[in-house]
Parts: sequence; structure tokens; C-alpha cells
Amino acid sequence: MKIAITGGAGYIGSTLVKRLLDQHIEVVSIDDLSRGNYNHLKNIGADEKARLIQGDIRDTEVLEKEFRGSDAIAHLAAITGLILCRESPREAVSVNIYGTHQVLETARKRDIEKVVFCSSAAVYGKPKTLPVKEDHPLRPLNLYGVTKLAGEKLMEAYHDNHGIQTISLRFGNVYGMGLYTNYDTVIPKFVKQAITGQALTIYGDGKSTRDFVHVEDIIQAMTIALKANGVGGEAYNVGGETTSTEELATLISEKVQRITGKKPEKIHLPQRPGETKEFSYDLDKIKTQLAYRPTWTIESGVNQIIESIQAHK
Repeated sequence: MKIAITGGAGYIGSTLVKRLLDQHIEVVSIDDLSRGNYNHLKNIGADEKARLIQGDIRDTEVLEKEFRGSDAIAHLAAITGLILCRESPREAVSVNIYGTHQVLETARKRDIEKVVFCSSAAVYGKPKTLPVKEDHPLRPLNLYGVTKLAGEKLMEAYHDNHGIQTISLRFGNVYGMGLYTNYDTVIPKFVKQAITGQALTIYGDGKSTRDFVHVEDIIQAMTIALKANGVGGEAYNVGGETTSTEELATLISEKVQRITGKKPEKIHLPQRPGETKEFSYDLDKIKTQLAYRPTWTIESGVNQIIESIQAHK
């Protein structure tokens, strides 16, 4: 089996590359290296087993050359998050929408049977009912969510018109140690702030809730989707455990205080525009149809990050 990956130099992508190589699956990755890098994969010798290519997903020649002979594509490459998309809207639309179109066109031209697309909870916008199911209205509040929803619609169109088995995975708030962790997300950020003696920065009143999912559970969902047979044109929530920002800050503060003897401070900043207040996932569909089960609790994930930071001090 051969899997093509876009964004394989990133936080989730590099962890997926490693997992697939561990399963003796042939891998080729394309990443423009604008944010990620292949160093983490090279450090474990992955460059000797996989093709790690620097390239742009909007470059059809690169895609058609490198993805030839692939059985499936894992499409992770994107301008991610509310802030980056707000700061670079033209690039966000170009990469996230046109780039997704080019990935699907390559799949069509090269007769690649499956494309798994990394989408986001941002496609839902402000929840009308909780927990959120896949049939909830899709009304994103920001450009990032709009581009992810557009990507999902392209997936549906290529399934309906060309028979490609497309699956869109709507990730919750991803955290945890893969090959490395992303310290821009709230859980690793809080842990790092607490351990280094900084105040924990909470946006709003701290009552905002999110579904937090460990990167290893994300990889579990992706590998299941890449190997699933007879599934196409579907979207699935991929979550883990729901908690509030304040509860999260308290948990991390207490754990770090036991280690350092000092209780971290908390600072409340204004709520960021374009963010939902409360959010939680219903996971019945992905559990029933793909047999996905989250294996990490928030507490175990926090312990993992603390141990990692302590070990590298």
C-alpha cells in the first residue's frame, strides 16, 4: 500500500508519516515547509524510508509526479487557524480551497481511489444544540472555517461526480506529543507557561468549552479512514474529551504546583472575535461506522507534555 500525504512536515502530518512507516506502508509527503520542517522525521531516519518532498499543493506537476501509484491521499496541508487565515486571507483561500481542488484533481487523473481530508470543528460555527452531531447546520464564523467547509464540499463533489472515496474528518482541538507538540494550542501552551513561571493567558471568562483530542487519537482516526472500504462522501467528528478553559487551567496549575512548589497565575484577556463560546462533540457516527475510540484523557495528555518538558530541561 502507498499513501500520499500533503503537509507531512507538520505537527499532525509528521506523526502520521511515522505511524504509517511503522506499519510498513510506503509513504510520500509533499510540504512547502512554510511552517513545518522535516527535521523531526529525519531525526528518526524517516527520510531513508519515505519520500519527503518540498513542494506546493497548488503545483499540479509536482502532485502528479509524486503521487503516481498511490492508493490513497491524506490531505493535511493548509493555512491553519483563525488568526493565520485572518492575517493572510488571499493565501488562505488559495491554499485551502484551490489547493484542495488540485489534490482532488490529481486523485482523479491518477485514479487514486481515496482522499481523506483534515477538516475542523470550525465548519459548524456557533452550536445550536450540544453535543454537536454531523448533521448540525454548517455556518462557520471565520475564514478558516469557511475554507474548510469549501474543502468538504469539494470532497463531496468529487465523490458524487468521479466516485472517489472521500472522507472529511472534523478535528476538535488537537494537542499532545506526536513526534513533537504544537505549543500554539491551548493545552501545551498552558503547560509551558506554567512550568516556565509565566501566567496562564485565558481569553474571556474561562467558561468557554472545547473538545480536546490527542494527536495520537487523530492519527488513529486517519489510519482507520485511509484503510476503510466502501466509505465515501462522508464527514465525521473526531474528538476526545470536553472541558472548559478555566478547568483546564486549574488542572495544569495544580499539577505544575506539585512539581515546582509555585502556583501559576492566571490572566484573563478579552474574548477573541470569531470564536464560539461552548462546544462539545457527539462521536456516535465515527464510533459506529469506523470503530474509532479515543484512548487519551486530558489528564494523561497533560502528564505526557509535562514529562516531556521536564525531560528536556
